[in-house]
Amino acid sequence: MKNSVDSTVESPALPAPPPARVATMALFVDVDGTLLDIAARPDAVVVDSSLPSTLQHLYALLGGALAPVSGRPLHDVDALLGLTNAAAAGLHGAELRGPGGNALARPALHAGLDAARTCALEAAAAIPGVLVEDKGAAIALHYRAVPDAETDVRSAALDMLRLAGTDYELLRGKLVIELKSKHADKGTAIDALMRIEPFAGRKPWMIGDDLTDEDAFARTNALGGISIIVGKRRPTLARHALAGPAAARAWMKSLLHETESAR
Repeated sequence: MKNSVDSTVESPALPAPPPARVATMALFVDVDGTLLDIAARPDAVVVDSSLPSTLQHLYALLGGALAPVSGRPLHDVDALLGLTNAAAAGLHGAELRGPGGNALARPALHAGLDAARTCALEAAAAIPGVLVEDKGAAIALHYRAVPDAETDVRSAALDMLRLAGTDYELLRGKLVIELKSKHADKGTAIDALMRIEPFAGRKPWMIGDDLTDEDAFARTNALGGISIIVGKRRPTLARHALAGPAAARAWMKSLLHETESAR
């Protein structure tokens, strides 16, 4: 299964950068566990009332160089955050949108996916507490309610992978295993966006919380950017840290406050 990291260094806390550095940022942000607190079900997350306004102001401040990078489909990301004209990556990069809503990549639906979906539903019926999140082009098995079922969930996920075929891979997250396209990840999404305006020429900053964000941390580090882990998960390739989603939201507000204070 994809995702292992080899950094064991504790990530130092992240201060707000000075306004001059804010002006050069290309900001990439994960959604669940980073901007939003994790909920028992993906459809039960609560959006902090000030978050959409913070994101809209940051989007304007950065000249559009702000992009959510999520495992959710883009229609879910848009419904939660309201950044419908912003560049964004969904389904871990298999779905990619440029500034102004321009579609840069769409996920392919291969023949084996239907059989894998049936397998996922059968596994959830056989393992009480397991939740199937059907994302269309990806399928996740959540076992947050039954963490002791990890071995059975892994076995079911391997069956899904066998049925789906060679264009897919398994991606582990926090009490979730997901079947996704192996041809894209959050790192490739950042790489693609950093080649186009308004991201090109800026320094990438990536904020994420899960194992699913490690590809993005790796690519951000390779590009000379700033990688930020949200929460206590270690080891990680991220080089800075924020305590949790509330701290991440407060840090993004601080970018606005620092810039306003400098005027």
